[in-house]
Amino acid sequence: MASFLLVLIYIAFISLGLPDSVLGAAWPSMYGELGASIGSAGIITMIMYSGTAISSITSGYVTRKIGTAWTVLGSVCLTAVSLWGFSISTRFIHLCLFAIPYGFGGGGIDACLNNYVTLHYKARHLSFLHCFWGIGTIISPVIMSGFIANGGVWQQGYESIALFQICLAAILLLSVPLWKKTGSSETVEDTEGQKSLKEVMSMRGAKAAVLSFFFYCALESTAGLWASTYMVTAKGIGINTATTCAMLFYAGITGGRFLSGFITERAGDGRLIRYGLAVCTAGLALMLVPIPGEMTTYIGLTMAGLGCAPIFPSMVHRAPSLVGESNSQTLIGIQLAAASAGSILIPPVFGLIAEYLSVSLLPVFCLIASIIIIIADRKINHQ
Repeated sequence: MASFLLVLIYIAFISLGLPDSVLGAAWPSMYGELGASIGSAGIITMIMYSGTAISSITSGYVTRKIGTAWTVLGSVCLTAVSLWGFSISTRFIHLCLFAIPYGFGGGGIDACLNNYVTLHYKARHLSFLHCFWGIGTIISPVIMSGFIANGGVWQQGYESIALFQICLAAILLLSVPLWKKTGSSETVEDTEGQKSLKEVMSMRGAKAAVLSFFFYCALESTAGLWASTYMVTAKGIGINTATTCAMLFYAGITGGRFLSGFITERAGDGRLIRYGLAVCTAGLALMLVPIPGEMTTYIGLTMAGLGCAPIFPSMVHRAPSLVGESNSQTLIGIQLAAASAGSILIPPVFGLIAEYLSVSLLPVFCLIASIIIIIADRKINHQ
């Protein structure tokens, strides 16, 4: 039973990744039809991540009230409603309205499943769960480009992903008793040595760790959202090709997280973060090299994703070494809040840059974020 439930959780993480990349892949085909500006995609992501942040913060309370199974089921239903809503939207304001349930649903799934797996399964599964999220982010641009390339419309892509979510919700409904059999008992934490939020933030490396999270998620969400538009507008790549190739960034993240899951204990968190930042920075720099053709864009985008792969899980895992096990949950909570803030605030900022300056500045924008993370990481290592 526990093994079947784990398989279901992995599938749920695929479903969590599906909507995360589909907007960026479909946006070049969407914004003109909806009467929106090119930079308006940032507003949609801001609404989504605002809901995600609120849902993540309140997920503990909701889970205690109705249980993990029902929280996850409700969250999947919310994402299904949101994706179906996207498929029937005819105006930009409709997208904004349906982005609200997606944010709440995505945050609920993410927070609940991460916590559940931490309590009931071996630690390596957490690394591979994020790999399966990456699989979802790869699949959705392929689905979307498949419809667009074969004479379909972007609405059909959203319909198919919504159908997947509906099927998952049906399976989750049937599996509710399994969650109880596997065990969902509350754990009592040792509160000795716990410090207040203010005290935790004053500890060595805490502020730099939070800053790193903010700019990492700013980089990842901005690159993921704008890669397709960058290739179409700045590089002159066809919409169908760009929609498919936008998945290269997420393919790099997925492959990198799968590999890092096997070497993380041997390499260590600090080394994986440094190596990842080096590869990501090199990939972004490669996108700026003025060589004719699209190959530098494709390779650079893949390298950027590959470099990003170990950074997020390694920064989470490093928290206890910075503030101690009794205070790690507090720091991780602040880090995740910073991650949501970076995802909320920065993509719209680049949207303004794309609209009023040029979308060709995407590699430069992400490169600046990468350099800030490197500086913050060095500060952590030298404190």
